[in-house]
Amino acid sequence: MASHGTHETDIHDDPTAHADNPAMVFAVYVVLLIGAIVTIAISFAHMEGAIYLHMLISTIQVCIVGYYWMHLKRSDALTWLTAGTAFFFMLILFALPLGDYLTRQLGGL
Repeated sequence: MASHGTHETDIHDDPTAHADNPAMVFAVYVVLLIGAIVTIAISFAHMEGAIYLHMLISTIQVCIVGYYWMHLKRSDALTWLTAGTAFFFMLILFALPLGDYLTRQLGGL
């Protein structure tokens, strides 16, 4: 018979080992909510260059959601590569409407 050594609990068998701290989840939620409120306030302020602030806030929110709620903080390199690829394509999809918006005043050529 094989000896199992000590009777320590394996971390993979403990479902609470991967649970997030409720205070951290609440703090992340509050940060995302503040970002949404700031975005709405910027929309009503009719400021020049508001599109840049909207894109910046959206990018920060996406990074926070990915890192905390999609558990990228404790994932392997392949998952980070997949998330990085998705983030890269998100940047492309942000750049296309922003490029259209910035060139509207030039008119059709």
